[in-house]
Amino acid sequence: MGLLALSAALCAQTPEGVKVIDGGAQMNAATWECTAGHQVQKHRVTLDSGVVRYTFLASGCQDPSHEGKHPCAEGNFGMPDPVSANWYWGGFFRVLVNGADATVCDIKDLRVTEHDNRGAFQIVWAHPDAEVGLRLMVLPGGNHVLALLVWHPREGKTVTSVRVQLTCYPSFFTAARNRKGERHCRTPRIDDTEPNTLTLEPEQDTYLYYYDAIFDVANGEGDGPCAALLSPKAVAGGKVAIGNYAVQTEIDLKPEAGEARLAFYDFTGLKNAEAENYLTAHADEDLVELDDADFRPQAVRELDYDRLKTEALKLLADAAEDGKAMEPQVQALLAKVADLKTKAEGGDWLAEADLASSLIDSEDLFWKLRTFAVLNNP
Repeated sequence: MGLLALSAALCAQTPEGVKVIDGGAQMNAATWECTAGHQVQKHRVTLDSGVVRYTFLASGCQDPSHEGKHPCAEGNFGMPDPVSANWYWGGFFRVLVNGADATVCDIKDLRVTEHDNRGAFQIVWAHPDAEVGLRLMVLPGGNHVLALLVWHPREGKTVTSVRVQLTCYPSFFTAARNRKGERHCRTPRIDDTEPNTLTLEPEQDTYLYYYDAIFDVANGEGDGPCAALLSPKAVAGGKVAIGNYAVQTEIDLKPEAGEARLAFYDFTGLKNAEAENYLTAHADEDLVELDDADFRPQAVRELDYDRLKTEALKLLADAAEDGKAMEPQVQALLAKVADLKTKAEGGDWLAEADLASSLIDSEDLFWKLRTFAVLNNP
């Protein structure tokens, strides 16, 4: 898709929603991932904005010999779609807390948190020093993925360092195909090329644009470039090691911040110049969107507990005898919502996701209650 086609798609009527596909956890015998005979768990989730389809892959060996860790040779969290290069399909994202990788730890939770109006899912890792969560979200008609990373120190533990490591192969797997490219990383401040290491200036280097001057769609080569957007609020520093094959990015975060915001672009099908023009024109507004984004599920964002309780009690009263039969269910729901709401407000993502599910599941209960209320008060 060229820039004109992309612009037309983005400017056209926004798609009605985001399609989300949760492939569920699948087990398979290890081949390249780990020791032969071990079992590897893989879980794919796809977020399709109507413009770009992003798929994420969480992988890890489940063999007990690893003593609670879940290694995977190519990494534990990858992006297979829209292309296997760029943000590497096998493993493009790692987060190190106190020097230890959270993505090899037990997955405490992995679930879709929104679909239709927006598409989002969360993954929570049980790091020994902190609970580490990542929410990824796509908006209808969007060409990028918004990401919220959080870390909550465990009782008695202190988080002294947080580092995100990103791996990409811009446009093409050069060395693996016995080809020579020319890797670049461009920011709003500077354009650097292999084989250099670019030191980041957080307030200035708000986007990182990764491209290959040889493997450019304009030359009939490669898949197209990719990019990352960094909200500078939590960024302490970092560097980009621009290799002749992989490009490795390290982003050092402020441990006291507790969260960081990023976004990821895969410009598959675009010429280098088209992707660069997009970032020049839109990166600033995309950064504002990222900083302003509310990653809570829609049902949680829209919850007014006092109003919900008042409405429920009135409906029970209006439903008369039918309401008395339903009162235990309604009271149980209100108690559950109040408890989950308190936990969610304390930063518990599992409780927040459970709260969203409970509110959505309660719609049938409230529909029945409203029906009885109308029947008993015509």
